[in-house]
Amino acid sequence: MLLLFAIIGASYTILSAQSANTDSLRLKEKDTLSAKQALDEVTVKSRQQVIEAGTTAGTIIYHVARSADAIGQTALETLKRAPGVAVNNNTVISLNGRTGVTVMIDGRVSFLSGREIIDMLQSMPSSSIRSIELISSPGAKYDASGTAGIIHIRTIKMQGTGLNGNMNTGVSIGVTPKQNTDLSFNYRRNRWNYMLAYNHFIGHYTYDYGSDRYQNGRYYNSSTFDRDKRLRFNSRAGVDYSIDEKQTLGLMFSANFIPGGGKTETDTKISGLNTTTVEQVLDAVNDYYRQNTARYNVNLNYQYEDKGGRQLNIDVDYGDFSKENANLQSNIYADHSGSLLNQNHYRTLNNIDIRLFAVKADYAQPLWKGKLEFGGKYSSISSENNGRFYHIVSYDSLDNRRSNRFAFTESIASAYASYSRSSGKWNWQLGLRMEHTANNSDTMQRRYTHLFPSGNVSYALSKRQSLSLSYSRRIDRPAYPDLNPFMYMLDELSYWQGNPYLQPQLSHRIGLQWVNGSRTVISLNYTSTASYIARITDTTANNSIMMIPRNIGRQNSWALVAAQGVAATPWWDLNLNVTFTYLHNDINFAAYKDLQAKQFAARFNFVQRFKLAPTWNAEVTAIYNSGRLNAANERTKAISQVDLALVKNLSSACTIRIAMNDIYKGNKLLTTQDMGGYYIQTYGYYETQQFRMNLSYRFASKNSKAPRNRSSALEAENGRIR
Repeated sequence: MLLLFAIIGASYTILSAQSANTDSLRLKEKDTLSAKQALDEVTVKSRQQVIEAGTTAGTIIYHVARSADAIGQTALETLKRAPGVAVNNNTVISLNGRTGVTVMIDGRVSFLSGREIIDMLQSMPSSSIRSIELISSPGAKYDASGTAGIIHIRTIKMQGTGLNGNMNTGVSIGVTPKQNTDLSFNYRRNRWNYMLAYNHFIGHYTYDYGSDRYQNGRYYNSSTFDRDKRLRFNSRAGVDYSIDEKQTLGLMFSANFIPGGGKTETDTKISGLNTTTVEQVLDAVNDYYRQNTARYNVNLNYQYEDKGGRQLNIDVDYGDFSKENANLQSNIYADHSGSLLNQNHYRTLNNIDIRLFAVKADYAQPLWKGKLEFGGKYSSISSENNGRFYHIVSYDSLDNRRSNRFAFTESIASAYASYSRSSGKWNWQLGLRMEHTANNSDTMQRRYTHLFPSGNVSYALSKRQSLSLSYSRRIDRPAYPDLNPFMYMLDELSYWQGNPYLQPQLSHRIGLQWVNGSRTVISLNYTSTASYIARITDTTANNSIMMIPRNIGRQNSWALVAAQGVAATPWWDLNLNVTFTYLHNDINFAAYKDLQAKQFAARFNFVQRFKLAPTWNAEVTAIYNSGRLNAANERTKAISQVDLALVKNLSSACTIRIAMNDIYKGNKLLTTQDMGGYYIQTYGYYETQQFRMNLSYRFASKNSKAPRNRSSALEAENGRIR
């Protein structure tokens, strides 16, 4: 902690000295300047920061496009570099040590969560991302979902008139080779603006993971090799029409496809108290011979804005999500000598179909020397899951106990109002949002209404420094598949099941933030979450384990976040980002009454950028995550990673990038969990060590016009699809 404040203090001294010379710039005509002499051009150069404070309280911005190592990665790999962001076990995204994050892309919630949001981010190229905004205290205008806050990904939008385009293509080599391509085009003329974008990631992803567990006096040591053979494709097409200077009408269509197979091979050794003697070996193979995911979204947008500050924005959205899995599983038991003891074969067919519709309207206008905003939204969601489980003997025999059809519908009606005003050195905003939820499933009906107040106040300590205090109440509704009571078999010793009785989790959050210029940000946040949702691993009577989401109690968390940029020399920039967290889980469910799980954790992200020559740049990134607490009482060991990148500007429009990620394979998962008579240790490696090479080319006309921002009505609903 002392080292952190020493670095910040030294950086502040450097920045203060720099700011004294850069806040004001005057050009004076010399006495000897003749009347015929003229100043044709003035060029002012500034050094762009990778991480800086946002314009609203509690917001930190990670400028991905300014990073030398930002090209050739997936959006998921890039997200791991953002301040305070972690991706636990490559399946759960957390912000400042807490899960319950809402992911938005260009004002629209991603429509996905859990495994599906990971898949989508793995299919999205980092070259298309302009910045990532980390909003820890969203205002009333935003949907109330996301108890940990909002991660808002903003993509690059071309601004020129005429025809403009970007192309990025490259290869990466880890355990297996991969190829990525990102193409985007924009044509603007008169009142019309057209855009078209396409990208893909082609190649296999491999995962090595396993577990050692003790249960009912027996040891189970398993190792799995997982090969994901799916291909990932994204496309977007849109058109905007300017009715007049005040009104714009737009239509946007997007599609995401993830087809392909996959295979997992798991070897489990079973022994008694004498762990040197293996009693049985279970070889389980999951052959996902058919996997298809398709997601479509259509957005119709109307926007009005006049010179008096009045704004009206209307969005109508429709989303369609479908997922199909076909899995052939074998479970073969042998004794310590390799003699066959037993074998069972199964076939599982799963289909998920989700339809989403939403309409929302937002209005803003000046009022009493401030700004008044209000609006409303209505969304409707229907989800149908069909799971068929077969025993394979001489034919496929349907198991009615494990096969099921689960239907779920939900509607959410919301309204909000907020008012903001500035007075001297003070700036404040107050807002209130109301959301009424009604859902129906095969097992139960539920209705509930919540109010979500929010507000922030900031004070300008000086021209460069400000202090702000914020508060917000948030909610996390269960992801749709988490409500599904289906039982999915990973192998005959481990299962996954949903929970139709899950309740939403609610949180209160308070944040204090100090900002100095754009380079120094320090914030302290406290969050208290009731009905905290976590995935629990329960034991069963037949010595297998069941992973199921539950409301386990209350979680209280503290987070101290500091971001500091330093211009050390004209050719050397440094950015340090540090996050300290403290989690306290008060677990109170089933057999675990008053179980207290507590953990201090730290995350360090140190980025150095070097100007080696006029056309050469380099970047070194070091990331360290200390041991931390996940889910209920799962403990994760420390991990670290060092990345190197080299950039060569071949011309003003063409750039080549070479990078090496995780050069010493330090990003390896290791977790432990102790629940009385049940103990498990897991490990995993997700192919983070990669060599990447990418070529980027762009063309654009000289004339420019600011792009139009749009958001979708399906902001929170899509974030709950897994």
